[in-house]
Amino acid sequence: MPFFVLALHVMANEQSNKYSNKDYRKLGDRIRNNPKDVAEADLLMLQSLRLTYKEPLAIIFNSIKKTAYKVDRNSICTYRVKRIESIISKLVRFPEMQVNRVEDIAGCRCIMSSTEKVYELYNKLLKNKDKLPYEIKGTIHDYIKEPKASGYRSIHINAVLRNGDNRRIEIQLRGLEHHNWATLVEITDLLFKTKLKENGEQANRDLFEFHKLLSLPEGSITKKQKYFIADTVIKYNYIDIIGAVFARNYLDVRAQWNKMKLQRNHFFLISTGSDGIPEFRGFLYFEEAEQAYFEKFINNEDNRNIMLTYLQQANFTKISVAYSNYFLTFNNTLTRVLLYLSDAVTNSYRQNKVSAFNRYYQSFLDIIAFWMEKQSLEVYSFRKDKNVSNSLLLKTEWTNSIKSGIIALNYLMERMHQKLSFSPLHVIPYYHMKKKQKLFKDRFMASS
Repeated sequence: MPFFVLALHVMANEQSNKYSNKDYRKLGDRIRNNPKDVAEADLLMLQSLRLTYKEPLAIIFNSIKKTAYKVDRNSICTYRVKRIESIISKLVRFPEMQVNRVEDIAGCRCIMSSTEKVYELYNKLLKNKDKLPYEIKGTIHDYIKEPKASGYRSIHINAVLRNGDNRRIEIQLRGLEHHNWATLVEITDLLFKTKLKENGEQANRDLFEFHKLLSLPEGSITKKQKYFIADTVIKYNYIDIIGAVFARNYLDVRAQWNKMKLQRNHFFLISTGSDGIPEFRGFLYFEEAEQAYFEKFINNEDNRNIMLTYLQQANFTKISVAYSNYFLTFNNTLTRVLLYLSDAVTNSYRQNKVSAFNRYYQSFLDIIAFWMEKQSLEVYSFRKDKNVSNSLLLKTEWTNSIKSGIIALNYLMERMHQKLSFSPLHVIPYYHMKKKQKLFKDRFMASS
């Protein structure tokens, strides 16, 4: 066993609160002075600090997931300890911050099916706060009512155990729509090598504005903003790049899920590294899941992103949609991107912007063609998967997933083409549209 891993195993069984505030201040100074080459002893000290969060994190997570499930049976609750590289990055961004007082080193998150369910859970926690094993500390930040400049929406609560343990655990409450938006930002950072989550607009102005617009309610997006979204999609080849990774991962991860029969479990250990390929395991009981989490956490030499999640009545569609930044298989916010692209098509058609119409319409058709090909491959994989043929539950879930994908594609096509009817005012764009439609059909006739 390498020294680094052996040392972490030893520290996991020792008292890790032996360091003083002065020690942590010096640690922060050393890291800021040379963040790209942190000494091994300092990495071990950081890991020692992270391990002290094991008990408070487990207790608070176990409590909040029970409350969340009572409010919303479709809720998904997770916990994680911040990666070492993320702590180092935060210390560099905030020069006055002391490492042992970083409020989000450890955190729980509850993803609810709607914003209404978020506030129902939030109000329930406040109403029963005296009965909880933890107490709320500091200011509660409601970023749903007052979103961040980036468009980020969530409620942030800091909590500490009542037993005198002063380690703060951050609790995040967010709706699934808000979560899908946030995970798409993370996917963009991963695949386009940006740092929007950390550096905001300075990382990439186009992609920052693109995601900010996607955070707005659908009815509030203007024609000009839809054009900007469509132009950004084309400029960065956005959906093609993300779609290629999603297509690569989707069938492999689903086959892994089907083979392991993970739908029988309630707790899921998910991890991803820089290669973007996820690993996951399922557990029936929290105690064994929590033990496995920290074993992987201690042995995490390559600093993988590790998360423990709770999900009743699990299925692949539910967990992969909620955790698209881990599975890299799909993200529902992309459906909105396609809607806005289709609106750019219809708006440019009605305004007789022929060049813009050609560009947007061709991009839309190319994306639809890609997803249709992916859908055909999925149907083929569905028929060949022996684990599915032997399980009615898996067969039903995957069949419903395929149907919903087909319905979504048909809806997008029909919704757009209903607005592209012939008119003497739009003869030129109509002619170009019919020509592109013929090429589109010929493409699929030739491949069938």
